[in-house]
Amino acid sequence: MTTPTVEETTMARTDLARAAHVRGVRGVARRLRGSGLTVGLWFWGLYALYAVGITVGNAAAGNDLEISALDATLGATRWPMIAIGVIASSAILTLHVAAGGGRRSMFEGVLRGSVVVGAGFGVVTTLALLGERLLSTSLGMTWRRLGALPFDSPLTVLGTTVAEALALATYALVGACIGIGFTYGGARGTLLIVPLALPAVLADVATRTGVIGTIANVELRPDIDHAEVPPAEGLLTLLLGLGGVAVAALLAAVLLRALLRTAPVRAR
Repeated sequence: MTTPTVEETTMARTDLARAAHVRGVRGVARRLRGSGLTVGLWFWGLYALYAVGITVGNAAAGNDLEISALDATLGATRWPMIAIGVIASSAILTLHVAAGGGRRSMFEGVLRGSVVVGAGFGVVTTLALLGERLLSTSLGMTWRRLGALPFDSPLTVLGTTVAEALALATYALVGACIGIGFTYGGARGTLLIVPLALPAVLADVATRTGVIGTIANVELRPDIDHAEVPPAEGLLTLLLGLGGVAVAALLAAVLLRALLRTAPVRAR
């Protein structure tokens, strides 16, 4: 039996480290996806009951709902994503470090998981909007979005799907930052909510949805009693929205990376 050379030993250690890194990334992403699936089933199940109930109820009463039930909740899909990021990252981090995982694999795993969960929620959001529109129009009611990006052609529907996916991934990443900050900074870590609001606010403003995005686009016509949020129009608006929310997602990822690089990550 020959003794391995220094080069062979180094290569073997590198391969083992790489394999461990890949397992760590996959493990973190898998746990985040699992949390997203569980939360998503509950959220969308309850939302379906709410949307169908409020639409059919208004039709039966002779009312015209006019605005999407989903938009009327001012971005309700955002809050489950923050919760997924906070809870999953807080729970995963300790287990990940205890199992020998590193900062980079933690970051990549959370990033992958957030993108996948955001994409899933984004697709379901678009399907929910299309379903709402079909149900409302079939009942003889008018339907429009409250602000938001254009949603009147196959291209703009696809653009909305991408924009929602990026916005929701941004919120999941923000939630992960808050969870990690609280885990290792306690009450002081909660103060991260203030600077971390930036990518979330940017995502809302870019997509013209959520609490901030809706408020930012309120128009008084002609006074406060007749305030409304007109729907967006035009391809340029769509492209600007996609660009803005992409920047928001990138910023959230950069903040998460910076936090993981400086946080006192250790097993407890």
